[in-house]
Amino acid sequence: MKIPVKDVSDGLTKSSSKPFEAIFVSSNSKESDACNPLIVFLHGGPHAVSISSFSKDLAFLSSIGYNLLIVNYRGSLGFGEEALQSLPGKVGSQDVNDVLTAIDHVIDKGLASPSKITVLGGSHGGFLTTHLIGQAPDKFVAAAVWNPVCNLALMVGTTDISGWCYVEACGSKGKDSFTEAPPAEQLTLFHSKSPISHLSKVKTPILFLLGAQDLRVPVSNALQYARALKEKGAVVKVIVFPNDTHAIDRPQSDFESSLNIGVWFKKYCK
Repeated sequence: MKIPVKDVSDGLTKSSSKPFEAIFVSSNSKESDACNPLIVFLHGGPHAVSISSFSKDLAFLSSIGYNLLIVNYRGSLGFGEEALQSLPGKVGSQDVNDVLTAIDHVIDKGLASPSKITVLGGSHGGFLTTHLIGQAPDKFVAAAVWNPVCNLALMVGTTDISGWCYVEACGSKGKDSFTEAPPAEQLTLFHSKSPISHLSKVKTPILFLLGAQDLRVPVSNALQYARALKEKGAVVKVIVFPNDTHAIDRPQSDFESSLNIGVWFKKYCK
């Protein structure tokens, strides 16, 4: 489905003002079952794309009774260079607003109940998920993330792609200010763009799935966020896979991840 962009008066180019795309998957062909609980699925990258091909993990979640909303927010691949380049420098705002717009779109169409919405994503999808539960704390009944970016100010000094932090947080010109020793003002900017800056508002129970060998988004990023959530009394579960890297795609880990996500969502999405 095509999702109209909101607030197109902020100097966006023509291409990046066009509707973006989401894929809606019903878990049952019967119209009366259209309002089964909804999982909002968010790809990583952010410059990647979700396509309408088979995914065993999403097929499993569909098979246990969830509708799926798979959002290709602006910045996703396949919609033109202008649309892609509209996101760097606006992460944590434009992409978050696109996801909220897509959710409201399916609610307005009667395809989702506002009281039965969950959210799921990894890497930048986890960045979005943790942003969403902070910026829209009453929107989701449960969340699950794997290897999420929670604090760019911490990640920039520990990741194997520190330049990514500069470009996504500062825009394409961020690479010109890249340094291995970011000054306080840059660290402050990275923190302000990060989900951890909204942590005090989080209410949503959240499951973390973490690869202990991840060099892309080191496990410390999510652990810092999870510990801070626990400190404020939030409902948090952390599962660490000791031999997995960023993808968490070893067969046993992949199976356990899907199973735990299904159990977590079933627990909170009655």
